[in-house]
Amino acid sequence: MLGYKPEIDGLRALAVLSVIGFHAFPTIFPGGFVGVDVFFVISGYIITRLLNAEWNANGSIDLSAFYARRVRRIFPMLVAVVACTLVASNLLLQGVGEVEAVGRSAAASLLFVGNLYFQANTGGYFDPVVERLPLLHLWSLGVEEQFYLLWPVLMVLVLRRRPGRLFGIVAACALFSFLLALGLGLFSPNAAFYQMPARFWELAAGGLIALRTWHRPISGRLLSITAIGLLMLAVVLPGALPGGVRVPLAVTAAAMLVYASHASADLGRVGAVLRSGPALFFGLISYSLYLWHWPLLALARAVHPGQAPALTRAMLCAAAVALAWASFRLVENPLRHPARTTPNRQLVFAGLLTSLVLAYCSVVFTDAMARGPGEDSPAERISRDFPENRFRCHSTGDEAVTQVPKRGCNSAVDKPVRVAIWGDSYALAWQPFAWALAAQEGGAAISFSRDACPPAIDYDNRKQLLEAQRCKAFNALAISEVEAVDTLILSAAWLAHAGEDDFARQIEQTVARVAPRVRNVLILGPTPYLNESASACLDSPQAEACSVSRQEFDRQAAPSRTFIRSLQAKHANVTYVEPAGFFCDANRCPAIKDGYGLYWDRNHVSSTAVRKFSEGFLAAHSTGPLATPPMN
Repeated sequence: MLGYKPEIDGLRALAVLSVIGFHAFPTIFPGGFVGVDVFFVISGYIITRLLNAEWNANGSIDLSAFYARRVRRIFPMLVAVVACTLVASNLLLQGVGEVEAVGRSAAASLLFVGNLYFQANTGGYFDPVVERLPLLHLWSLGVEEQFYLLWPVLMVLVLRRRPGRLFGIVAACALFSFLLALGLGLFSPNAAFYQMPARFWELAAGGLIALRTWHRPISGRLLSITAIGLLMLAVVLPGALPGGVRVPLAVTAAAMLVYASHASADLGRVGAVLRSGPALFFGLISYSLYLWHWPLLALARAVHPGQAPALTRAMLCAAAVALAWASFRLVENPLRHPARTTPNRQLVFAGLLTSLVLAYCSVVFTDAMARGPGEDSPAERISRDFPENRFRCHSTGDEAVTQVPKRGCNSAVDKPVRVAIWGDSYALAWQPFAWALAAQEGGAAISFSRDACPPAIDYDNRKQLLEAQRCKAFNALAISEVEAVDTLILSAAWLAHAGEDDFARQIEQTVARVAPRVRNVLILGPTPYLNESASACLDSPQAEACSVSRQEFDRQAAPSRTFIRSLQAKHANVTYVEPAGFFCDANRCPAIKDGYGLYWDRNHVSSTAVRKFSEGFLAAHSTGPLATPPMN
């Protein structure tokens, strides 16, 4: 029987509190998401330690017993939380489509492929859209369960044939996984985040400690205090420190703490804190607490557009603690150590069958209970109010640059191209403006748009290396094409780049190059960033909270307006197009206007709004030169 190490439960407490801190108070704990990585290290250590000890004691590993223990440990609380979330989502989520999405994510999570589901159906873990997905956090459970499924089998295979090489093989696999994570980070950051092979090195870090075969004296006190310092840096260090730095920092810190606990009996004050009553309390309920906290916060976001007040978030966290404690006492612990034990193989089979049945029921239940007339509902129409050629003609950030522009992506194939719109995803949203302008001039329009790629020559968009290089390549091809049109429209996420000197210089270089070659250059000004998506605001009793004040928006937009007007002053054929008068009134910038959504999400203007803006703009310029209309 392996000895209990209370410091590990204390580390679990730090991990779960870091994650909750990030979800509830991200400005205070900007790197708290690395708590999940700490969990991975702990899981790799615990599982490998148990399996290795069983092999050393018996010369074999009982796989059915291992999987039965996983079923008892993981499944009861998972089912309870998923079931409660499904019921609550049906009662609280107003937007048609959201309830169905919860059902599908529930099914994926019950089958332990939630990570693959969220990779395929979201723009990433840090995408604002995911803040309303109450089961998003179960991606990590998918990673762990996939590891649990494969790791014991691999250990048995190696121990039977090359027992002396297990440590080396695990180390080699960890190195390969780390390199894979780096590579995927360049080519597909979403896959690097969600895929188990790219996370294996974190679990293997704990496994290597469990397989430790050398015996050298260490200073547990020095190692543990250094580890705590590194972990705190990863969790609370302010600024734009990327996850690619925070994650290795947190994994290193967790591995150091686990190793200190594994190899030393004296962790000093750090050990005393990790063994303290509060730390052990949160450590013991960490699994239930992790499961409960995010559905509460996400569903609160659904009924309260924008960020909920700090006191509300704190109370939700307290409610999660209460639910976790009750769950640990009434569900998790009793079922983990039942009075009567079902045969292991029967329990594993029953767990698999139950997963399949409940996954199916999750989809059927949410489809049956979803309100409204499906895809024809107003909320659903708003969320789909973007150019119909979006997925055919717009380039994603990780897409290879093969053809610019893409074939068949102009407004009228039988007319000469006279208008082009160029920019990031905001240019995609404004595409109907280019289409309308070209129609008035009796020609066709074409679009050049790519995610996170503003129309700035040689601009480094600060994405992963490959994505940044592809943006530069895209812009290099686009600028050679747009110089052949009569009218060029430039659009960008101005508010996201406010204060960036290098961005301003590159935009200025772009304008300086195209202005002598193009008859008219129109620069579309900034538009507001809502507190919540327009579709979510439509049916919300607190829809006003989605809006932003006109005063706040004008403050945010002032640097961009000043810069764009300076470009207009330098070039006679450059026109600043100010959209604020259409999207805002004197006091506020709303999400809904005259019954239609002004945006398809939180910040991209809807096609309906752009078409109506275009009507007014073209009417105002039907008989005179282009000039920016007044802001109000």
